[in-house]
Amino acid sequence: MDDSANTNIEVNQKAAPGSNATQIGQQINNYGMTPEQAFQIVMDLFNQNFPKLQALAKETAEKRANEFCQEVIQKIVNNGIQDFSSLADPDVQYILYEAQKNYARFGTSEMLSTLTELIAKRVVHDNEFILKVTIDKAVEIASLLSPEQLNYLSLLFMCTRTSTTSIKTLESLEKYLKGLVAIVGIVDFSSSDYLNMLGCLQIGIYDAVDRLASRYNFSKQEVEKICPQQIKKLSGSYITSHIGTILAITNLEAHHGPKLDPKIWIR
Repeated sequence: MDDSANTNIEVNQKAAPGSNATQIGQQINNYGMTPEQAFQIVMDLFNQNFPKLQALAKETAEKRANEFCQEVIQKIVNNGIQDFSSLADPDVQYILYEAQKNYARFGTSEMLSTLTELIAKRVVHDNEFILKVTIDKAVEIASLLSPEQLNYLSLLFMCTRTSTTSIKTLESLEKYLKGLVAIVGIVDFSSSDYLNMLGCLQIGIYDAVDRLASRYNFSKQEVEKICPQQIKKLSGSYITSHIGTILAITNLEAHHGPKLDPKIWIR
């Protein structure tokens, strides 16, 4: 099954070797906990657990917690969830607070996007044991990663674990690879050992040009000529692990890249 983004990136989704709650948004039919109730639970969770700070720091932390709550509720709504009862579950609340806490501490827009997207996925996939455990670990690790390191995971994931049936010519392959590079932006290619230490990578010898040539039935020399330098730099000893994969997918969505189903790779 192909999934395409506004950036013309297509992916064949199969494994390859303090504001009030009215700000939350749209009207929906609820059969359990409402978005307003969920918002209050999430804010209460933060207020009851986050360490007491001096006035200015407390104000900043609470503002970030409010931003986090609104963003995560909206993303859950956007994923089609109408019942927020899972937010009252201790298991969900544990990892929800972990995400809240990290955003309250660091407060970057990139972290807000990553953490809220991860929590939304956690709610959506609450019945998928391996996937939800993977997301929990990703939430704990996300605050330890720079945007450039997340971009590395995204580029590595797309080139090592996905393929697309739309590539028939060298020209289409070149366009696809340049599109990937444009989506992720600046990449930290020196971070592989660090990411491996955190559990985001696993051993998997990877020659980018050779793999692309084999996958799309071109000669290595042909691919060498059209392959962006950023893609060639991916060659090495690692591919993304389960944790790296969910972080890569989440980061791609934050960059308005393809929206992928993590259950294809994590099960």
